[in-house]
Amino acid sequence: MNQIGDVSNGSNGTVHKAIVASTGSMEQMYEEWFLDYASYVILERAVPAIEDGLKPVQRRILHAMQLIDDGRYNKVANIVGQTMQYHPHGDASITEAIVAIGQKELLIDTQGNWGDPRTGDSAAAARYIEARLAPFGKDILYSPQITIWQLAYDGRKKEPRTLPVKFPLLLAQGVEGIAVGLATKILPHNFIELIEASIDLLQGKPICLFPDFPTGGLVDCTDYNGGKKGGKVRIRATVVVRDQQTLAISQIAYGTTTTSLIDSILKAYEKGKIKIKNVVDNTADHIEILIHLLPGQQAATVIDALYLFTDCEVSYAPNACVIQDEKPVFITVSDLLAYTVARTTNLLEQELLLEAQSLSEKLFFASLEKIFIENRIYRKIEGCATWEAILTTIAGQLKPYELNRPIVEKDLVRLTEIKIKRISQYDSLRAQESLTQLQTQLATTMAHLQNLKDYTITWYSHLLQKYGKGRARKTILTSFDPIAPHKVVVKDYKLYVNRKEGFIGYGLKGEEFVEACSDIDDVIVICKNGQYVITKVTDKLFIGKDIIHVSIYEKKDTKRCYNLIYVDGATGIAFAKRFQVLAITRDKTYNVTLGTAGSRVVYVSDDPNGAAETVTIILSPISRTTKKKFEFNFSDLAIKGRTAKGNILTKHTIYKVQRKGQIRSTLAKVALWYDGATGQIAPNGSGKLLGMLGPTDKILLVFKSGDYMVTTYPISFQLAPDQVLLIEPLRDGHLLSVVYYNTIQKNYFVKRFVIDKRVLDKKYNIFVSELDICILKQVTSAAAPKLQLHYCVDATGHEKRSIMYDLEKVAVKSPKSKGILLSKYTITQVDVCDA
Repeated sequence: MNQIGDVSNGSNGTVHKAIVASTGSMEQMYEEWFLDYASYVILERAVPAIEDGLKPVQRRILHAMQLIDDGRYNKVANIVGQTMQYHPHGDASITEAIVAIGQKELLIDTQGNWGDPRTGDSAAAARYIEARLAPFGKDILYSPQITIWQLAYDGRKKEPRTLPVKFPLLLAQGVEGIAVGLATKILPHNFIELIEASIDLLQGKPICLFPDFPTGGLVDCTDYNGGKKGGKVRIRATVVVRDQQTLAISQIAYGTTTTSLIDSILKAYEKGKIKIKNVVDNTADHIEILIHLLPGQQAATVIDALYLFTDCEVSYAPNACVIQDEKPVFITVSDLLAYTVARTTNLLEQELLLEAQSLSEKLFFASLEKIFIENRIYRKIEGCATWEAILTTIAGQLKPYELNRPIVEKDLVRLTEIKIKRISQYDSLRAQESLTQLQTQLATTMAHLQNLKDYTITWYSHLLQKYGKGRARKTILTSFDPIAPHKVVVKDYKLYVNRKEGFIGYGLKGEEFVEACSDIDDVIVICKNGQYVITKVTDKLFIGKDIIHVSIYEKKDTKRCYNLIYVDGATGIAFAKRFQVLAITRDKTYNVTLGTAGSRVVYVSDDPNGAAETVTIILSPISRTTKKKFEFNFSDLAIKGRTAKGNILTKHTIYKVQRKGQIRSTLAKVALWYDGATGQIAPNGSGKLLGMLGPTDKILLVFKSGDYMVTTYPISFQLAPDQVLLIEPLRDGHLLSVVYYNTIQKNYFVKRFVIDKRVLDKKYNIFVSELDICILKQVTSAAAPKLQLHYCVDATGHEKRSIMYDLEKVAVKSPKSKGILLSKYTITQVDVCDA
């Protein structure tokens, strides 16, 4: 290893050699200096302290603001200058830190253009914007008498080692920092939930904390892991369907801006991941990004594509790391809150002890002053010739009296400093009232010390009552279903196959068209010899000659089922089986037969809903059997894995297999639930149980707009829960009873009709005339529904009545009928009583 002195033969060589001699080899120098630098960055720059949840620059800013605080706004440039007395770095880093604190709208009040974290707009220059401490910051940050102080970097000033913060500030604001070989990321949490959780901890109740973001949106905290390293949260923007051709983003994901979000949408569009007409940013006071769709596009599919391919969904890996006892510690959010609550309790105890000590001293001197004046002890010192004699005389006169503590010289001197004006105007009654008040205050403080837990709970409750208004949770807690990329990506390619030569790809134009695909799709290809492979779509790829089946493959597709007939090469026996392909290794060859030489597939089909089918088997004319044609129903077979041997179909030679017909799906039905909060229909979910439904069972949807629709699960669009009036399984002869209000005629109408279930996913309007403006009031599918009508019988509206209305007397007519008038009187409310 060359030393520093070896690289120079000039006059500096001696100096270099001296450095090496004193510090050792290059390895030692790098090791020591690097560790020093890493320790400095970790402890003094990037990672917050567990005590107050602040990084050093933040702590110095808040300390400087407290020193210059007079209730008025100060220029941020002035605050930066004050902070530079304590912070050994440039003004740019301080300005950036002040702006970050101000944008959180918690500790300081701001004035001027402080930028907008939602749009990414930066703040104005420090000389143009102003700030002052917020009342909340004053209440929780400062207590100079219990603050531990240290010298600043240049030894001229004192700065707090940590601030006595009496609130889980770190969890409320969140933090992110990158040090040398270490990082921290604590997500922000809700103000109200933190205080309530702190109270629960003091009361011995369990707590459960999840992040809340100022940008709102939706968050999935299933894998949050208490905020510790190894966890994960997924955050989504709020995307709603404005109309059939427009999507609106009203809230964005945390950590993104409207600019970055729009850029990600445009990049996904350029790469062909999504197809849209255009994007319009109407953000002002509130976020509004409009996405206009192309004609015929499904809004639900575009929304899923936005979540999958753009910054409409982002994920974060929390990593709660803090400085404790001068070293980094990884901790959970619950443990961090427990530490903060314990420290807050301790700080409140210290403040109460100081207050008790102060009150005790005030009470002591007030009593001493009362004795000194009322007993005219000041008269006794008139003849004293020396200072010592004065103090001795006063001490002697006070000996008979019992006080809180022994009298010291300082107390005697203080008595001699009482002005003659105060003695002459002394009011004994007022003095006694003051003593009583001090005694009451001291007793209250001592009671708080004896019941410290209750006092801390009361302190938190007061904090919540004083500052909790307008701080409700902004982010909706939910769970996200996984989005399959192949279901939402734009299929702008065409898949072709050359069966004879064994090629597939989207570049084989002029060959047999299979189906539309995208560049991220997988393809399953089955050849006549019983081998199959799953591979990624490409321009042109050789698979193997005699391809008999090719289709897009969806991993873990539990609905798709393959119907297969093959002839074993060893025995010549034909087998039939049904199987699914759920998990594979891409580009690896598998067998659907027994794998014996000479095996061949004579028939294969697949169905996305697991439907079975009936085929006609035609045997060879030379077969030794009289019955050379028979039917076989695949529904008689159980669905198994691809390695299953199957059932013997025939021992004779098969000439041809013809498909006869498809029957209903043989897949089991599942329990479906509708979540009215998120608009999700899912198995094993929460909310309203729809029932046991299969892929062919139909679902009726009635919307507040006056439209109804028949669909199947899974639905192909996004449901807006605030627009759904009725959702239930569709029955044969499903009868719907509807009450609506015609705003033109100003009357209520009722109609009954049977739902036509033949056309799926098409909206039909309940109202007849497009010229009339109608409002849907009630809808029910009950067999014998009744209505409770509330109405007025006179023009003044004073006389009110209520009657029951039997809907069974209303004739069932066509869905296009107008219906009948519900009442000639002015109806104020309609309720369904028997649903």
